[in-house]
Amino acid sequence: MKKFNSIEEIRDEIDKIDLKILELISDRKDLVTEVVKLKKRDQIIDKKRIDFILEKLSSEAKKKGLPESLVQGLWNHMIKGFIMYEEQIFDEINRK
Repeated sequence: MKKFNSIEEIRDEIDKIDLKILELISDRKDLVTEVVKLKKRDQIIDKKRIDFILEKLSSEAKKKGLPESLVQGLWNHMIKGFIMYEEQIFDEINRK
């Protein structure tokens, strides 16, 4: 890891990472937009898929020395947000 000399330098790096994360979330949103076109309304919430994702990420978090509770909390929140997004997109697509 790079040696930092000030809080500002660290914050600059955090800001750069935040923008990368935002770009990845945008990419994920694009894929979700595509997948929802192939789903029926009752397929939007897929408990098995959610459990699979959370288990896989917990395992990866352990390998990387990340707190599982942090990763679980972030992804649970993100999954809930994407479910709401899918429902919105599903409704828009099927109103046409």
